[in-house]
Amino acid sequence: MKILRSVIAPSSRTFRTAFFLLALGATTSAAILACGSSDDERVTFDDTPEAEAPPPSLTTGDAAPLTDALSPCLTETLAAEAVPLAMLLVMDRSGSMSSPAGNTKWDQARRAMIAFADTPGMSDTKLGLTVFPPDPNAGDQCLPSSYAPIVPIAALPANAIPIKNALLARSTTGSTPMSGGLQGGIDAMKAYLSQNANEEGVIILVTDGDPGACTGDTVSNVTTIAQTGAKGSPKIRTFVVGMDGATFTNLDKIAVAGEGAATAFNASAVATDAGVTAQQQLLDALQKIRSNALGCEYVLPSVQPSKGVLDPDSVTIDFTPGVNDPPQTFRRVDGLDDCGATTGGFYYDDPANPQRIVLCPASCEDIRAGTLEAKLDVVLGCIQITH
Repeated sequence: MKILRSVIAPSSRTFRTAFFLLALGATTSAAILACGSSDDERVTFDDTPEAEAPPPSLTTGDAAPLTDALSPCLTETLAAEAVPLAMLLVMDRSGSMSSPAGNTKWDQARRAMIAFADTPGMSDTKLGLTVFPPDPNAGDQCLPSSYAPIVPIAALPANAIPIKNALLARSTTGSTPMSGGLQGGIDAMKAYLSQNANEEGVIILVTDGDPGACTGDTVSNVTTIAQTGAKGSPKIRTFVVGMDGATFTNLDKIAVAGEGAATAFNASAVATDAGVTAQQQLLDALQKIRSNALGCEYVLPSVQPSKGVLDPDSVTIDFTPGVNDPPQTFRRVDGLDDCGATTGGFYYDDPANPQRIVLCPASCEDIRAGTLEAKLDVVLGCIQITH
């Protein structure tokens, strides 16, 4: 529900100016009465009319004109809209994923991904899929162009069925052309975001080994690919999940370079690990990645030009943890470094041209601790009327 009200907020200078004018008027009136009290004294005026001068702008010191100070603002309160998340699974299906016999890593990975896509309540998430090595008819496995998504990025839950069908239709084969797969995935996400600029795009790289199928297919090159994606525009982060057989020191380097997490997620359980399965570990990792990737970023509402111009410094965030709880107000800080460990608040993605509201870590934790009835509102404190 939109709440709309108009407020007039003149500055204290305006009231001082008005008081000064009233005092000046009273003094002038008294002087005229005094001059007219004697019959021998007359006040005369030139009969020639003067050109009418425009009224002066009334200011005190460096104050704005009185008319500007009195210009009204609209205040609008809107429900916060999370930045939609687009995820692309880049999945290793090399020959080593066919072990162990009976319940292979490939089988467990497929079941985990199908369960993830079927998870209720993910309407704010879009999901796509590509695999490496690619399908034989897709082209040279060393070329990024061979890794167009086999399931294009689209909204859940509708895209869960195409993802399930694509996974069940494929088996393990070949070696590990990781550099081509990751670069192809990042290129595909970049193309998607060019048409969906308000979304957050992330890559999830799942593998059980090191790169090694093509010339230049090295950990160093894959790390550079992940880093370039994270530093580019649009920013595309890479999260990494390792299964049994992976070299985690290498995967950690890729994860850090991709700015997804400080380490790779571990889904390396084997049959001898009592009570733990790689399938459950991978599903848990995917859910954590989604939660981390969603973060606490929200769309800064746009204002119709017919309403006026938003003052971005007037924006605040109201968080109501539960039905009977009073709202907490988060105020703007300059950036992440100004958030503080416990003070919270929010900052803009780009102070010069803000499009997103990013909550400080402390405020983000407050929101995640809220009840199912929790409410988050964006308060546009001043939409200045310009007409």
